[in-house]
Amino acid sequence: MKSLFRHALRIISAIVVTFTLLSYACPLVNPARFAWLAFFGTAFPWLLLGNVALALWWGWRRNRFAFYHIGIILLGWQFVTGFIGFDFGKDTIPESALTVATHNIGEMFSDGKMTDAMYDKRVAAYAHFLQENGNPDLFCTQETSGKFYRLLAKKMGYEHTFNLKKGTVILSRYPIEAGGDVPFGKTANSTLWADIRIDGKLVRLYNVHLQSNRVTQTTEKVIGQGELDEEETWHDIGNVLDKVGNATGVRTEQALRLREHIAACKHLVIVCGDFNDTPNSYVYAMMSEGLDDTFREKGLGLGTTFAGVLPMLRIDYILAEKSFTTYSCRVGRNSDFSDHYPVFVALGF
Repeated sequence: MKSLFRHALRIISAIVVTFTLLSYACPLVNPARFAWLAFFGTAFPWLLLGNVALALWWGWRRNRFAFYHIGIILLGWQFVTGFIGFDFGKDTIPESALTVATHNIGEMFSDGKMTDAMYDKRVAAYAHFLQENGNPDLFCTQETSGKFYRLLAKKMGYEHTFNLKKGTVILSRYPIEAGGDVPFGKTANSTLWADIRIDGKLVRLYNVHLQSNRVTQTTEKVIGQGELDEEETWHDIGNVLDKVGNATGVRTEQALRLREHIAACKHLVIVCGDFNDTPNSYVYAMMSEGLDDTFREKGLGLGTTFAGVLPMLRIDYILAEKSFTTYSCRVGRNSDFSDHYPVFVALGF
């Protein structure tokens, strides 16, 4: 029996190592050609957990398989740091630092129609939360109602706002001199840009919301109620995989358009928002090229930004031009407002 158990674990180890290698390939392969590969990139946090657990097990057994798992982790260390922050320093943040935040708050409006009193109460609670977390100078929100962001701007003292009625909003304490969008065609998702004058310098801020997977309800059904011996469960799983694969292809096209737009920009650039993709993805590789991922620079602990049914996903980012100095990057662990966690960053330039 013990021999059979060890043999089964060896097979599991081989599978985990193989799948981890496939997750490392995701940023290099356009999902338009191999959509199925993207699933391994999304699964990386669980694969990492599996590698750590198996390395500990085999290490305790003094078996060479431990070195396979340790080796695969070290081989993909750049992906580990995209998911876990290791900055233990306590940098002093100067008063002149620019504070930036991004948050997808769509879940805040999932209760349906809200009364004026409900709006006022929710805005007051959310404004208090933001004030306790750095009172950001620049704030990007996704899936935001027009009424909510106008009330929030008034409550927080944001004198400058930019919105094109697609739920993606930029709020700023500094003057906005120009703005527009990056056309994505017929989709509810959108990306805005605004040129903002900060201490005499012009900074272009992008607020990004790339194509959503739209599988939350089906995924919750599979996890909460699905039985693997039922045909309906496998139909639901297939439906989720199809939607994710299609959405990944759409996001790739959107990211390509956005990168072209950023390349043509002559100003300093900050990119905020919900990419709906993990650091082990082709989209993230495209979006972060030539920019600093502020979490990699100054993050500490797990970078999880999605508080929904699938745990441990990092899909919300703040990327900055390399000429910026990142003093801090934090994920606000509060799920009272949304199924996403906000990201707060302090920058210097």
